[in-house]
Amino acid sequence: MRNAIFTAALCAATPLAADPVTVIVFDASGSMWNRLEGDLSRIEVARDVMGNYFVDRDPDAPYAIVAYGHNRRGDCGDIEVVTPMGRHIGAGQANRIVGLIPQGMTPLTDALRVARDQIPDTAEAADIVLITDGLETCGGDPCALATQFASEGIALRAHVVGFGMAPGEVGALSCLPERTGGLLLEAATGAELAAALAQVTSAEPVAVTVVMSLHAVSAETGAPLGAADWQIADETGAVVAEGEKSDPFDIVLPPGEYSVAATAPGYTGKMALTVRPDIVQRVAVPLTEDRPEASLEAPETAPAGGALEIGWSGPDAEGDRITLVSPGAAAGETFAVTLTRNGNPVTLRLPDETGPYELRYEQNRPQRILATRPITLTATEASISPPDTAPPGERFEVAWTGPAGPKDEIVLAETGSPDDARIRATLTRWGSPAKLKAPDAAGTYELRYRVGASGRIIARAPVTVGATE
Repeated sequence: MRNAIFTAALCAATPLAADPVTVIVFDASGSMWNRLEGDLSRIEVARDVMGNYFVDRDPDAPYAIVAYGHNRRGDCGDIEVVTPMGRHIGAGQANRIVGLIPQGMTPLTDALRVARDQIPDTAEAADIVLITDGLETCGGDPCALATQFASEGIALRAHVVGFGMAPGEVGALSCLPERTGGLLLEAATGAELAAALAQVTSAEPVAVTVVMSLHAVSAETGAPLGAADWQIADETGAVVAEGEKSDPFDIVLPPGEYSVAATAPGYTGKMALTVRPDIVQRVAVPLTEDRPEASLEAPETAPAGGALEIGWSGPDAEGDRITLVSPGAAAGETFAVTLTRNGNPVTLRLPDETGPYELRYEQNRPQRILATRPITLTATEASISPPDTAPPGERFEVAWTGPAGPKDEIVLAETGSPDDARIRATLTRWGSPAKLKAPDAAGTYELRYRVGASGRIIARAPVTVGATE
């Protein structure tokens, strides 16, 4: 019965076949519930705009409406001719759009195929207007379909209106308008959607200047790079626009071919730019990282708690530094750090914990890692060689070996006392042998090598203080 009704409706449209016709392909997939303006979802904004569009549209201009994704979840065949080709009362079509409940997939290629079937073979001209908030999710190839449209020999234009799509994402559908002579438009608000619909369905091309919104992204990761310096040149090479530290860089240009050059801290890039007669074009400009060369020279292992000399090469810019971190640590999670301005080689004070670490050359502006080198911190060896006896109350010498860190000490303490206890101490930086004053009371004491960075005792030796006569 439904097929019979559909056939009758199509037959009824036959007398209109010589007129220019339009087919609206409307995205009613589940993603249309995403928020767009304040507390309103994309579908709520689109319903309002589309309703006004149909009410205001010339009732003598034939059109059809195809929708997808509004009946069943996960069904790529969920495509429906909501309104067959013909002349329609606008209020009724507005009510049909209001009744669409987004919940399904985005089979936009097959939906465009269904839209093509709504166009009478004898139509003087036809426009298919795809309004979508996302890309194909059902494996279709819209570019192949665009080639098919272009080869059919009829005046068929396919337009794309990206509604609320991520910046630059709608470019994946540019093949549709490029191969059929249509328009590629972006709309981020209800007002822009209304303007886009007015433009693609107007009888005559609308002469507009184009608002371009350029923003810099990493060519490697696509991540935003923030403020950049911009230069736009026309086909002759003449500079037509420049901007400093802009994010985004908003300019108004007439349609045509341009070249864009941009620089952000640590990044540069160029690209060709085609300005089409659209409402707004948001363009992501990919920049390549301008990474200076850097290197590190250090042994594969070093004793924990000591001092390590590290040779390096690099830009030596303000704030650049050599760091020691855990492998894979985020920037700023350092165990030791020294600035490159302190010389070459630089001296890095190592932590007392053994295990694998990573040396890095970290650039300050922009913040990034230019070179890495693995290093393993090994257990520190130390020894203490006390005299056979020490005279009470007098100075005596203690030979020692160890890492000699900046706050390392040779400590004299009571035997069995806590590791942080001390009677006297001297810094290892004064050299070996160390000089200490013996207690007045005769007895057996303990000499300790204490690592200043952690307080760990890495060597012990008893010392006898002789009896007083």
